[in-house]
Amino acid sequence: MASIHPSAAVDKDARLGEDVTVGPFAVIEAGAEIGDRSEIGPHAYITKHARIGSEVRVFKGASVGTDPQDL
Repeated sequence: MASIHPSAAVDKDARLGEDVTVGPFAVIEAGAEIGDRSEIGPHAYITKHARIGSEVRVFKGASVGTDPQDL
Protein backbone atom coordinates (compact mmCIF):
# COMPACT_ATOMS: atom_id res chain seq x y z
CA MET A 1 0.00 0.00 0.00
CA ALA A 2 1.24 3.50 -0.85
CA SER A 3 2.11 5.99 1.89
CA ILE A 4 0.95 9.43 0.70
CA HIS A 5 1.51 12.55 2.80
CA PRO A 6 -1.80 14.40 3.44
CA SER A 7 -0.51 17.58 1.74
CA ALA A 8 0.53 15.76 -1.46
CA ALA A 9 -1.68 16.08 -4.55
CA VAL A 10 -1.94 12.68 -6.23
CA ASP A 11 -4.48 12.34 -9.03
CA LYS A 12 -6.82 9.37 -8.68
CA ASP A 13 -5.77 8.20 -12.18
CA ALA A 14 -2.04 8.06 -11.37
CA ARG A 15 -0.74 4.50 -11.14
CA LEU A 16 1.26 3.87 -7.98
CA GLY A 17 2.97 0.54 -7.33
CA GLU A 18 3.25 -1.31 -4.02
CA ASP A 19 4.90 0.47 -1.07
CA VAL A 20 5.37 3.82 -2.86
CA THR A 21 6.10 6.78 -0.56
CA VAL A 22 4.98 10.29 -1.55
CA GLY A 23 6.32 13.25 0.42
CA PRO A 24 4.65 16.51 1.43
CA PHE A 25 3.51 18.92 -1.29
CA ALA A 26 4.46 16.53 -4.09
CA VAL A 27 2.25 16.63 -7.20
CA ILE A 28 1.56 13.53 -9.31
CA GLU A 29 -0.63 13.96 -12.39
CA ALA A 30 -3.14 11.55 -13.92
CA GLY A 31 -1.45 8.99 -16.15
CA ALA A 32 1.89 8.98 -14.31
CA GLU A 33 3.23 5.51 -13.47
CA ILE A 34 5.42 4.91 -10.43
CA GLY A 35 6.94 1.49 -9.77
CA ASP A 36 7.01 -0.56 -6.59
CA ARG A 37 8.98 0.66 -3.57
CA SER A 38 9.77 4.04 -5.15
CA GLU A 39 10.03 7.25 -3.13
CA ILE A 40 8.81 10.66 -4.31
CA GLY A 41 10.35 13.47 -2.27
CA PRO A 42 8.76 16.68 -1.01
CA HIS A 43 7.75 19.29 -3.58
CA ALA A 44 8.50 16.90 -6.48
CA TYR A 45 6.41 17.30 -9.63
CA ILE A 46 5.61 14.18 -11.68
CA THR A 47 3.77 14.80 -14.95
CA LYS A 48 1.37 12.57 -16.85
CA HIS A 49 4.22 11.61 -19.22
CA ALA A 50 6.44 10.09 -16.49
CA ARG A 51 7.11 6.35 -16.29
CA ILE A 52 9.21 5.66 -13.20
CA GLY A 53 10.57 2.18 -12.48
CA SER A 54 10.79 0.22 -9.25
CA GLU A 55 12.96 1.26 -6.31
CA VAL A 56 13.62 4.76 -7.68
CA ARG A 57 14.16 7.82 -5.48
CA VAL A 58 13.01 11.19 -6.82
CA PHE A 59 14.54 13.88 -4.64
CA LYS A 60 12.97 17.06 -3.28
CA GLY A 61 11.95 19.70 -5.80
CA ALA A 62 12.59 17.50 -8.84
CA SER A 63 10.42 17.70 -11.98
CA VAL A 64 10.00 14.48 -13.97
CA GLY A 65 8.39 14.34 -17.40
CA THR A 66 8.63 18.06 -18.21
CA ASP A 67 10.66 19.86 -20.87
CA PRO A 68 14.28 20.54 -19.90
CA GLN A 69 15.21 23.99 -18.62
CA ASP A 70 17.65 24.50 -21.49
CA LEU A 71 16.95 23.26 -24.98
